[in-house]
Amino acid sequence: MLSRVADSIYWMARYMERAENLSRLLLSTQDLLLDAGEEAADESQFWGPILMTTGDEERYAKTYSTIEGELVADFLALRADNPNSILNCVRAARENARTVRDQISDELWECINGLRLFLESPEAAALHQSQRASFYERVLVASYQFQGIASSTTPRDESWHFLRLGLCLERADKTTRLIDTCSAISLDMPPNPLARPLRWAALLRSSSAWHAFQAYSSNKLNPVDIVEYLLLNDTFPRSFAWCIEAMHTALISLCGSGRLEDMKAPVRLLGRLRADIAYITMEEVLKEGLHEFIDQLQSKLNDIGASFFQTFVNYADITAEIEDTSSSALPVGAWHKAVDDNMQIQQQQQ
Repeated sequence: MLSRVADSIYWMARYMERAENLSRLLLSTQDLLLDAGEEAADESQFWGPILMTTGDEERYAKTYSTIEGELVADFLALRADNPNSILNCVRAARENARTVRDQISDELWECINGLRLFLESPEAAALHQSQRASFYERVLVASYQFQGIASSTTPRDESWHFLRLGLCLERADKTTRLIDTCSAISLDMPPNPLARPLRWAALLRSSSAWHAFQAYSSNKLNPVDIVEYLLLNDTFPRSFAWCIEAMHTALISLCGSGRLEDMKAPVRLLGRLRADIAYITMEEVLKEGLHEFIDQLQSKLNDIGASFFQTFVNYADITAEIEDTSSSALPVGAWHKAVDDNMQIQQQQQ
């Protein structure tokens, strides 16, 4: 497979997953505000963590002077000048899909392009203004359709493995970011006055884990159990551990394993992280500090993402330059909605 094709499929999946995660986060926060009662008077304590999760705090501050729910929702949903908005994530997914149009099924293309056309329509703007829950749910359904169509129509070859790598890396990153928004909250349960059961319930809902966790744990809304489930449980398909295992399977299919000295960098990095997660306990996580532990995971994910690029994309690009020094050689890499190089690097790490 051409490196540019692999890169575009990888980022197509990442951007679709990013749009889905953002929609679910906005929807769960909206529901949390309805349940919060008097606490909802200070909107910044609910909407601020969302900006932290998406890494858009600085960009938002340049546009708005206060953190208000309506402003944050508009900024993260349909703002054309926010590269990480739902609109621009879907646009980026669509552009990457367009560059590999002959490598994906017609149904998959129609799913992505249909969502893009909806988000750019007056109907979407009106729906987001009047019925935000319906707007977010429509994006979620389209993302579920994308995953179902991809699973049903993509051959289990290199295309499938790169699609899985993009989807699972993005999902793992967003799961850690969601958990990190609660890392400063007390791990006590009611009736302790510091307990925040609504915040932990919102964390489960924003990860689509509410019903799965209720069936898994007898200690309803125990913060430690919730963090352990989303981080270390290898049966729930949005947990960090599950995503790492799925990425490892895809990488082995692409690269093989073999001897350590012959092993590709992504396989070594991911295998090391997989082993760490498989054998760590929640006691060890909490002893180290939840926020500090999450920071390390996110740093390792960034390293893994960079190693994907160096192994599968940049190496091929360098080789092409050596073999073909003509000015007509096309650049290798996926399409990103970015205003400059620094923005693109940040966006790729989101």
